[in-house]
Amino acid sequence: MKNNNIQADDSNIISKIGKNINRWFIQDSTGIDSSFKNNMLVVATLIVAATFQTGINPPGGVWQDNEDGHEAGKAIFASSHKHLQYFPYNLFLILNTLAFSMSTQIILMLVYHDRLYFEIVVATLSMVATYGTAVWSLSPEKDVKFRYVCVAALFPYLWRLSYQTFKTYWHPFPVSTIKNETTK
Repeated sequence: MKNNNIQADDSNIISKIGKNINRWFIQDSTGIDSSFKNNMLVVATLIVAATFQTGINPPGGVWQDNEDGHEAGKAIFASSHKHLQYFPYNLFLILNTLAFSMSTQIILMLVYHDRLYFEIVVATLSMVATYGTAVWSLSPEKDVKFRYVCVAALFPYLWRLSYQTFKTYWHPFPVSTIKNETTK
């Protein structure tokens, strides 16, 4: 008999965790106009495609040989600005990764209640892992501040968590007071 109660308690805890994740991370997209949702999906998908392609094939291409101190298969863009200590390449990677990550988050948020959501999540995570692996393998060793690229990849999700937590738990004024003040 105790095992049944433990299972019921576990499912209750899991249910509470799921509801909190839903409230914190996911904006409910069921109330969004379908044409707006479709337009946003197209735009986000185009951004994901462009940033993915740019991440795996960086501007300038990659070195084809190991001559002149360059390593074959590494981004030319990173080694062509050594006098700036790779700042342009690092900035490019950070901004490209931020756009890629933000767009994948938008896609996941917009398709949350749709069929095949689990499959979309698995495909998206696989694509994100492929992007990260490609960026890591194309970047010259010791040149890229990989931790900054990781922060850029996590930023949209941390931002959403912060925003939803702030919106959920911190209300300095009752919402009705704010609405009354804005209508005057």
